Amino acid sequence: MKILHTSDLHLRTDSPERWQALQLIVDKAKQNSVDLLVISGDLFDSREDAVRSYERLRAIFSGSSFQTFILPGNHDETFYEDGLHFGDNVVVLSKEKSIYDFEDARIIAVPFKKEYSSAKETFAVLRQSNELTTSNKSNVLLFHGELLSPYYEPDDFGEKGRYMPVDLNLLRSLNFQYILAGHFHTKFNILRISNNYFIYPGSPVSVTKKERGKRKVNLLEIGKQPQELELGSFYYEEIEINLSIFDDEHPFDKFSNVLNSLKLPQNCSPIFKITGHFDGARFSISESELKAKIQSLADTLGTKPEVEFLAKDLGKISNDMLFKKIVDRINQQELDEESKKQLIELFVNAMM
Repeated sequence: MKILHTSDLHLRTDSPERWQALQLIVDKAKQNSVDLLVISGDLFDSREDAVRSYERLRAIFSGSSFQTFILPGNHDETFYEDGLHFGDNVVVLSKEKSIYDFEDARIIAVPFKKEYSSAKETFAVLRQSNELTTSNKSNVLLFHGELLSPYYEPDDFGEKGRYMPVDLNLLRSLNFQYILAGHFHTKFNILRISNNYFIYPGSPVSVTKKERGKRKVNLLEIGKQPQELELGSFYYEEIEINLSIFDDEHPFDKFSNVLNSLKLPQNCSPIFKITGHFDGARFSISESELKAKIQSLADTLGTKPEVEFLAKDLGKISNDMLFKKIVDRINQQELDEESKKQLIELFVNAMM
């Protein structure tokens, strides 16, 4: 059995790139001849968006040879009602203890419920679902919630707060060979839990600027390791440009040269992260002036680029007697030039 797994599209009427991503997902499912497409929560960004646009799903899903399972998430849990038609072979898993048997897999769904706000409450629900597992085929859990683990930061998820949290260590006691999860946005991630797999596919399209890098989906063949597939949807790409007090070229020229060398695909919007330090007095430019010039040039790309300006002007430090004395002392050391530069950069960071 082959499953294509995604989550967190957050479809909105005013975000065409998200609808394009959904079409790409369906196309990818067809290309890989999957038996099942799983959307593990937050297909829609809100109940209001769902009400206004759910009928658009019919044209996208209808005519597919595979089934589609939609799991409610924290953004759209209150929308799904009995009787709504989302397209051919589409099933909404809004009821607890939902079981679907296939030839070599049993799929058990745990829809999002806002009342399960603690790890204890969430695990109690998962433990009940675990009682429905079987011993003669692979068990697959569909889940939308927050994995409590040192691997993740709060910003990795769609928003801060507790949304059906579950402790990683407690999952080890469950009999699920695969947990196809949603709610984690930033990137595709697979965790091994003993001999089993917990998969967050990440948002298949950049929903916010936190989701950086090419977007992916999870292709799973039962009995095998999950496989990540690039989707070709819209994404943000972080491009860091580090300025140095040892640069001979003007900091603006350094940015311009990087920009001219870029070959970005049409589905990519760059986020230029300007870091490091520069000598504004030497180049007769302030931080605000440099930021404005860089933003103006970046805007010529026409892909809604953003500039995160974190660089700092040395300012008065370059004329500080202590600074000059320490730089002179470093230069007198029997070190190669690169080591001297690194020491001076460390000192600059400490002073600023």
